[in-house]
Amino acid sequence: MISIIRIFLFITIFLLAGCTKNEFRLEFDIDDKLNANYKISYYASDKRGGIMIESVAPIANGKASVKGITRNPALVYVFNNSSEPAAVIYVERGETVMITGSGSNPAQWTVGGNEINAEWSKWRNSNAEIIASGKPAEINKAVEKFVDSHTSDPLSTLLMLTSFSRRDNEQLFLDLWRKLDKNARDVKWIELAARAEQTEPYAIAPGPLRSMALRSLHNGVDTIRPSSAKGTLLFFWNSGQSSRKEAIDSLRKLAKEYPDSASRIIADICLEADSISWKSPLRSDSLKNVARMWVPAGMSDRRMMTLGVKRSPFFIVTNRKGDQKYRGSEISEAFSAFRTIVKSDTVKAGR
Repeated sequence: MISIIRIFLFITIFLLAGCTKNEFRLEFDIDDKLNANYKISYYASDKRGGIMIESVAPIANGKASVKGITRNPALVYVFNNSSEPAAVIYVERGETVMITGSGSNPAQWTVGGNEINAEWSKWRNSNAEIIASGKPAEINKAVEKFVDSHTSDPLSTLLMLTSFSRRDNEQLFLDLWRKLDKNARDVKWIELAARAEQTEPYAIAPGPLRSMALRSLHNGVDTIRPSSAKGTLLFFWNSGQSSRKEAIDSLRKLAKEYPDSASRIIADICLEADSISWKSPLRSDSLKNVARMWVPAGMSDRRMMTLGVKRSPFFIVTNRKGDQKYRGSEISEAFSAFRTIVKSDTVKAGR
C-alpha cells in the first residue's frame, strides 16, 4: 500500500508541475496475431529524485499504447517470461516511441524514436537467439564484439550495463570498460543504467588480498598471509546454499591434492552473522587441512568490500603478491587458476 501511495504522489507531483512534457509514450504495432501482456519497468526521475515504476503493456491484436512519466531520460525494460529483460528502450520526455515487428520475442522487434534505439534494435535483432538463450557467456561475447568496434559509442556503455553479465566474467568487463573513450563513459549514461557496482566513469578492479586476521574454528583467530603461500584460494559462502556441498567436496579433494598446508592457503569463509549458522555445517563435512573461517559482518566488512566480495558462493584465487587472478562462482575455473599459480610459483622457486 505504501508503494502504491508513493507512486501516486510521485505522478501527481509530475502532473502538477507541468505537464505533459514529463511524459513519454510507447506505441506497439506488432503483427495482429499477438495477444500477450509484457511487464515493463523503468526509473522515473527528476532533479529531486525518482522511483522505480512497473507496468504492463497489454498487447491485443498486435496493438498497445503505454504512457510513462519521467522528466529525465530513462531506460524502459521489457520482459518476456524471464527475470532478464528481452529488450531495453531508451526514452526521453515528450517522445513517442514506435515499436514494430512480428513474433512474440521483443528482441526481434524494431524500436524507433531516436538513434540509440535504432542502433540497439539492430544489435538485438542480430543476436535475438543468443538473448533468448539466456546464456551469460554467449551474451557477453555478443556485447564484446560490439564494444570492440564501437569504443566511442554510448550504446557500448549501455550494453555493458544492461546486458553484460559482470558476475560471469568480471575481468572481461574491466578490460572492455577500459577500452571505452570518455564520451562513451560520460556519467549521464552510467547514471541512466543505475548499476550499483559501476557508478563511476572509471572501472576499478577489486583490491589485492592483504594479510588479514579472521575468526577461526580451531584457533580462535588465524591470519591469512598470501606472501607465505604459493597460491591462495578463498571460498565464501552462506548457509542454506545447495551448491555448498559440491564446493566442500571439491575443496576436500583439492586439499588432498596439495597436502602441504604450509605452502598454500585454502580457506572457506562463512559470511553469516550468526555463529551457529557458521559452525553447524562444519560438524558434518569433515574438511581437513582447510582453514575454517568466519566474517560475521559479511559483505559489509571493510575487507570484503576491498576484495570485491558482493555475493556468495564466490571464489577468489590469488598469487603470492595477493593479486586476484580469478574471482567468480565457477569451481572448475577457480581450481584451474589455483593449480596454475602454484605450478608457476614452484617453477620460479626452482630456478
